[in-house]
Amino acid sequence: MSGSRSIALPAWAMVLFMLVGCATDRHRDIPADATLVSEGDRTLTYHFDRPGTVYVFNRDRDRMVYSGKVERGQTIHVEPDRNQVRLDDRVVRDEDIKGNDTRRIFFAPDTRSTITTVEERRESR
Repeated sequence: MSGSRSIALPAWAMVLFMLVGCATDRHRDIPADATLVSEGDRTLTYHFDRPGTVYVFNRDRDRMVYSGKVERGQTIHVEPDRNQVRLDDRVVRDEDIKGNDTRRIFFAPDTRSTITTVEERRESR
């Protein structure tokens, strides 16, 4: 009986380790339609070509680092060496993000479309 215990316990411990040790691909607050645009364990930068919402996610710790609205033309910088997340030159998150954790930037574009119509009228006589 003790022989089966020594085999069963390591198998059970292995399953528990696999379940706990697996990193998730995205945080539960990141919408399914958000696209992964950058990933790495060092400085990340991404330039937005349209408005939307950005999500910075620490994959190894399953933790949202930052989320917020962005406009077309803005750039996000995730800098672990400086412990900062910056949107253009403005610090939007200043905390301990050092380490070799894998960080991911997701982007969800705004679904609302803005159409501007310019009409020029000339009177004809």
